[in-house]
Amino acid sequence: MEDGRSGRQSMKILKRIITLAALALLAACGGGGGGGSTPAAGTNAGTNAGTNTGTTTGNGVTAPVAQSPAALANICTPEGEKRWVRAHLDDVYLWYKDIVDVPPASYATAPDYFYALLVRSRDRFSYTEKQSVVDEYFASGEELGYGMAYTVASNRLRVTYVEPGTPAAANGIRRGTEITALDGQALSQMSREAYLRVLFPSTDGASHRFTVIDPGSTAPRTVQLAATAVVRKPVLQSSVIPVPGNRRVGYLVFNTHIATAEAQLVDAFRQFQQAGVHDLVLDLRYNGGGYLYIAAEVAAMIGGDNLLGQTFAQLRFNDKHPDKTNHPRNNIPFFTTDTEDRLLPQLKLPRVFVLTTRSTCSASETIINGLSPFVKVVTIGAATCGKPYGMHQTNNCGQAYMAIDFETVNGRGEGGYANGIPPTCPVPDDLERQLGDPAERMLSAAISYGATGTCPAVAITQSRPAGTPLPALPNLPWRDNMLRK
Repeated sequence: MEDGRSGRQSMKILKRIITLAALALLAACGGGGGGGSTPAAGTNAGTNAGTNTGTTTGNGVTAPVAQSPAALANICTPEGEKRWVRAHLDDVYLWYKDIVDVPPASYATAPDYFYALLVRSRDRFSYTEKQSVVDEYFASGEELGYGMAYTVASNRLRVTYVEPGTPAAANGIRRGTEITALDGQALSQMSREAYLRVLFPSTDGASHRFTVIDPGSTAPRTVQLAATAVVRKPVLQSSVIPVPGNRRVGYLVFNTHIATAEAQLVDAFRQFQQAGVHDLVLDLRYNGGGYLYIAAEVAAMIGGDNLLGQTFAQLRFNDKHPDKTNHPRNNIPFFTTDTEDRLLPQLKLPRVFVLTTRSTCSASETIINGLSPFVKVVTIGAATCGKPYGMHQTNNCGQAYMAIDFETVNGRGEGGYANGIPPTCPVPDDLERQLGDPAERMLSAAISYGATGTCPAVAITQSRPAGTPLPALPNLPWRDNMLRK
């Protein structure tokens, strides 16, 4: 990497290529609005022109692949869209060799056909969604809801955190609140469809009654919540915690890698820098990922100029695209400037504590993996979700398709954590205390580890209440790390 202003300018250009409209390199992605994907010069969309002219499989099914994805784009009929889906997966999908062809006529829509083709034995992450929904979320953090996140713990539906200024916050809901009934119906008596329809509304203004029990209380109360456009705050909390020995610990709750995170993260790290923190606890327990460039910036602000010129992450594509795997722009550095070419604050820490759960995914895992060769990373909590993969957003006929098309490794070529990154110090999540409370189990363990160098013993008593198991909550896949053009 170059030094000085010219180096920062080159980094800025590289970062814009990676992140423009949502972090993509060399992707055959489309324009805005409801449009489809018109490949730009320099993309890979036409590299397989003339191949895949249709293959008859052993079950007599002929894959509807007659042309390259570029030639099939924007033919917005059910059959046209399905033909594009098959060609697109055959071109970019990391596991394209393992796709089992199914009759496209058996699926009413292109999204249904897309899901049917995915290699589920390896792929828990590829998905498709309306382009407008994905674009809005990654640009501004806006999503429809009540402003609270949930988990099912010990067969109880509980709130993990609440976004400020939202319907949930206005009604006194906070971390640890238990939801026992929806619209007057006990959760155990609801169908999965009805249960999820209320928790994850799809209509603005949709109003529902939530029966809740507040932390520290046993008496239920009922609140009426109306769904609205909620703008997420990526940095939910940052503080400096004084600890014995005249030391200071920076604590940062970072929940999503979206564009609006950059300025909030810079402000938080500048606060830590000015306070002269001795340690940092990076709370990623609910961070499902997002833009990879944000992860590279976070890692760089932690390690400082000791990381200058080092590789944060390498992207490895399928064997049809060695040009992309070997392209310098897919060797992502630790960024030292933001997207406006302003120098990032640097803590220059030799170690960092990261709080993790199974909800810690994708770009969040890349921070851990990318820093590991250069900084001591102590993970506190549970194993992460296991997503050493990413995808480009590719749009066609108003639909955004996120098919896993690359694997990430760090500067030493290390990755492959499909089963999750195990914790250095196993500690269960603590819903009885608020985030940022030094007595909260995971934060307390990190502070203790920082002082003693060892994982504290944690006494856990968790019982599973009797009754019908509650349905599992769905992942929100558009928060996973991806590359968009």
